[in-house]
Amino acid sequence: MTEATRPDAATSEPPAAPAVSIGMPVYNGGPHLEQALRSILAQDFPDFELIVSDNASTDGTEALCRAFAAADPRIRYFRQDANIGALPNFLFVWEKARAPLFRWAAHDDWLDADWLGTMVRHVRRTGAIAFGHLQMVTWDGAPMKHHANGHPIRFTGPVWWRRFVYATEPGYLGKANPIYGLFPREALRAEALHAFMTFGAPGDVMMLHECLATRAIDCAGPSRLYKRDRPPVPRSATPPVRTTLAEATMYEQFAGAGSRLERLAFRLAWPITALRFAWTRRLKRRRRT
Repeated sequence: MTEATRPDAATSEPPAAPAVSIGMPVYNGGPHLEQALRSILAQDFPDFELIVSDNASTDGTEALCRAFAAADPRIRYFRQDANIGALPNFLFVWEKARAPLFRWAAHDDWLDADWLGTMVRHVRRTGAIAFGHLQMVTWDGAPMKHHANGHPIRFTGPVWWRRFVYATEPGYLGKANPIYGLFPREALRAEALHAFMTFGAPGDVMMLHECLATRAIDCAGPSRLYKRDRPPVPRSATPPVRTTLAEATMYEQFAGAGSRLERLAFRLAWPITALRFAWTRRLKRRRRT
């Protein structure tokens, strides 16, 4: 693993810890990486470090990141000698972070210019994990209709209640996206990171569910994160959306993570939750037609 350094790094004092650390794990960032980098560097809250971990990319990611790192001292670029896997790469940038506030950044998303400042002010005022509004865009970056657009992603109140509401919220409404919100560092406890690394594909929602044991997730306002949809695929290659074992399995994982009273509440709520999940599947079908 190598870290890019600026020419004057050997003679200068180590910089003071910034207010915010942003970690960007990336592998083959392709045509969207530059926009993501520029979006972060253009934030109107400038006191941050951007930690980029290149997971042994084979495209032009390395050259692009080194050029950006040479031009802006806030960027710390690391290149892994071999691909360490996606989740370990997420953990790597977290471990390199020095600031009291932290966020992960996807290499193909971008932000409104006031996003970071809005989130910082909200975290400092409330202590919650902060997220704004989501705007879904196509793979090419065009705005698209989606029921998560502008939906306030907010899970507040007593611990048992916010964890229950989070678990029963359909994923289609964007509840996984606060993984790209702004966290007080203390919110990402060992238990939360363990959930992230253990549960595979639903690790992001399991981690956020664990974070809700100590912090609320709150909507800081309408400042937007622009989230790319998956690349288009032929309609014939798109599997039908139906009740899946994954939904039930994830719900069981949520149910098993709480107290005895929480587990009972989850069991009793399953019929209504299943109806909500079915409703979101109908919304997906309508969007595809």
